[in-house]
Amino acid sequence: MPTPIFTDAAEIRVYQTQDEANQDLVAGRIDATQADSIAMADFVNSDAGACCEIKGAVANDESILGRGIGAGVRKGDDALREKLNAGIAAILADGTHAEITSRYFKASIYSE
Repeated sequence: MPTPIFTDAAEIRVYQTQDEANQDLVAGRIDATQADSIAMADFVNSDAGACCEIKGAVANDESILGRGIGAGVRKGDDALREKLNAGIAAILADGTHAEITSRYFKASIYSE
């Protein structure tokens, strides 16, 4: 696990689930949490998260945050992987992804 970057300014806690961190945030046991923007938007827009607000985003730093989320296919199933990649590229290129994203999310679920 990468070394946290805020250790000189804060006590870092690690939670098993985001729900546990959110509960501590609501209870005032922590002052802030870092999480997926879509999950946090859902929480903040709920009754439980009404006490909280999103203050911004952390700069994308692969050395800290990792490469992101992915999907797996069977090893050696190159044809399926290529079809999935082509499908994703197509909906990004023709605007379908942006249209669907704007309908359901406040932020893009795709990051290059």
